[in-house]
This record gives sequence, C-alpha cells and structure tokens, in this order.
Amino acid sequence: MTDRTASLLCYIPLFGVIPAIVFLASRKFRTHARVRFDAFQSLYLFVAWLIVSSALPAFFIAPGWRAQNTLVDALEVLLLICWVYLLVKASQSEQVRLPLIGDLAARSAIEQL
Repeated sequence: MTDRTASLLCYIPLFGVIPAIVFLASRKFRTHARVRFDAFQSLYLFVAWLIVSSALPAFFIAPGWRAQNTLVDALEVLLLICWVYLLVKASQSEQVRLPLIGDLAARSAIEQL
C-alpha cells in the first residue's frame, strides 16, 4: 500500500479512525512521517467531532436553546467539510495542516519517531 492510499484511508469521515489507528500501530508505517501525520490529524479531528456531537449538546438541554443547537449542527457540518477537504487533498498527495489540530498532529508524529 502506498503512502498516498494510507493517508487517504485515514480521512474517510468517521470510518477513517480505524485505519488511522492501524497505521499508527503497524511497523510498516512507523517511519513514514506523512502517513503518521495524517493518521494523528485524523484522530484529533475525530476527537473534535466527538466533543462537538456528544459533549456540547449536553450543555444545551433546555428547550429554549434552539440557537445553540443550530450552532452545534453548524460545527458538525464544518467538521465534515474539513474531513472531505482533507480527503481530497490527501488524494492529490498534498499535506494540509489544520490550525490547531495540525500542530498537535505534527508534534505527535515527530515524538513517536
């Protein structure tokens, strides 16, 4: 499997977490910095999605909080758009760093080498 294919598999929305974990744990991709970066960025993006979809709605339980629920929905759509954008860029063999998540992913990928 090529680095491009491995990076692409990491960014499949919601499902890409499984290949990302497998690539981080495998010996074959242990020295491939790009695949490791994409796997970590995908994992951190998934954690952000979990926080937005699970933790934030717990704060907006009251029935009059329709505007905040719309905000949560907008954040979920924004994260999905990020995933699709990263998927397209990975298919073009381009590496994109998201503002906060990308820095964390770069640090994590370097620390583990």
